Amino acid sequence: MRFALDRCDGAPRERFAPLGGELNLVVRAPRGSATASVHPDEATLEPLGWRQTVLAFIRRRYNSVRRSVLDFDGVEIFPDGSKAKTRKFRKQLLFARNCRMAFDGPFVTGHPELLVGWPIEPDIEAAPPDERAPAIAVALHLHYVELWDEIETLLRLWRRPFGLFVTLTRDNPAFAARVRSAFPSAVVCVAENRGRDVRPFLQLLEDGAFDSFDVVCKIHGKRSLGGDRLPIFGDVMRRAAYLDLIAGDDRARGVVERFRNDAGLGIVGPRRFLSVSRPGAPRDVLGPNRATVEGLAERMEAPIRGDEFDFFEGTMFWARPQALTRLRHLGLAAGGAFAPEAGLVDGALEHAVERLFNHAARAAGYRVEDASADD
Repeated sequence: MRFALDRCDGAPRERFAPLGGELNLVVRAPRGSATASVHPDEATLEPLGWRQTVLAFIRRRYNSVRRSVLDFDGVEIFPDGSKAKTRKFRKQLLFARNCRMAFDGPFVTGHPELLVGWPIEPDIEAAPPDERAPAIAVALHLHYVELWDEIETLLRLWRRPFGLFVTLTRDNPAFAARVRSAFPSAVVCVAENRGRDVRPFLQLLEDGAFDSFDVVCKIHGKRSLGGDRLPIFGDVMRRAAYLDLIAGDDRARGVVERFRNDAGLGIVGPRRFLSVSRPGAPRDVLGPNRATVEGLAERMEAPIRGDEFDFFEGTMFWARPQALTRLRHLGLAAGGAFAPEAGLVDGALEHAVERLFNHAARAAGYRVEDASADD
């Protein structure tokens, strides 16, 4: 993305705009100097004349753009584009704020890794063998293999052993060798690009890959590049989920211990991404997936009752494999139910199944709980 720098000390205004020019972002700094760092592969710096500066300021102050302002200690960032584009930008800001991860709020500013990733740490000492410790599996789907460095950095912080299952959407022997060089027992396989991260996970579940494990962590390389979303939104969402679930040995071990100490616990997901029906809008979180979700629930012999419903947006969570038995028995992955990738933001089968993990666990007699780095 490109940002615009509007310097208020009489110096020439400048603007950075997203590559492709669909939505410019203006930065208005306090009087004096301001510094912006921009990667040349992601941005270009464009002059912003006085007329454009005045128009941007008027829009910022008097119309709906004022609800799309990010404020970093007096340095403001706001969109400068069509109503449709700024509306989408505002919706993304609202989503982030509702998830307690406002980009100019204390959570994001207090965790710089959400914006720049985690530094590489030296390998840590493995925990002493413990025959009573739960057997852990990690199911990682990577369509964007360039995100492996970030995930490897976090997994290397774990002291307890785990089985790693990596699914890719295309054959990549060099990358598979790279994964196995870091985790020699890792299973790396190619899954047809259908159902995004959901179908590969169901395929492993249906094939019995997790049968010998007590708990499985489902994560993926989320980027959320479609639907006119700015790349930074997907990056922060992905890293926020990692921060809640897997970032560090203490975080991962704490979640595993919850399963170890509570046989009735079925799923633990990131609290900030728990989407719940609003009062007066029964099961509104189903959206265009309502008919498919209700049909699959009927097939699981667990029809949806009442108005309440919830699911973890982004489908990253820890789960007890037995809690997903009803979803497993549907055989959706093996049955070819998922359509080829079409770039849909909502309404595909994977979006319906995403909403059923919690429901399936409760139908099997297990509870759903959340976790948060805020705790």
